[in-house]
Amino acid sequence: MSSPSNDPVVCRHGHVALASQPREADLDSWAEDGVALVVNSRTPEETAALPFNLADAVASRGMQYVELPIGGPWGASPELTVRLGALLAANPDNGIVLHCRSGTRSAHLYAAWLIQEGEAPETVFETMGWPGSRDTALVQALLPL
Repeated sequence: MSSPSNDPVVCRHGHVALASQPREADLDSWAEDGVALVVNSRTPEETAALPFNLADAVASRGMQYVELPIGGPWGASPELTVRLGALLAANPDNGIVLHCRSGTRSAHLYAAWLIQEGEAPETVFETMGWPGSRDTALVQALLPL
């Protein structure tokens, strides 16, 4: 993926990028780079406060948009990790961007999926190249039983 000025992508792991809140120009760049799926981990309330309609903006650029909200009244559920796994399985070679406000919630959701897939919990954030904060309780809350 190309990197526009102020690129919201925090890190990449294979075909998955973890990002902070994108601007509309970032969506243009992602679409040009072949991103097929944008997964938003912000709550609907946060997303509604954006200055543009994110779902419409993503769709108008030919990318699929999915909301897997974490936080606030939505909490953190293992069902989100199950749903993320299905999305990743359906897009094994396509570019995928997981984002929230800072990338942290998305990183924890992706970490839970990697652990479910066999990655060691002790090194999962290093494996995916995540430089941000780490909350093992959040990862645990997202892990399917």
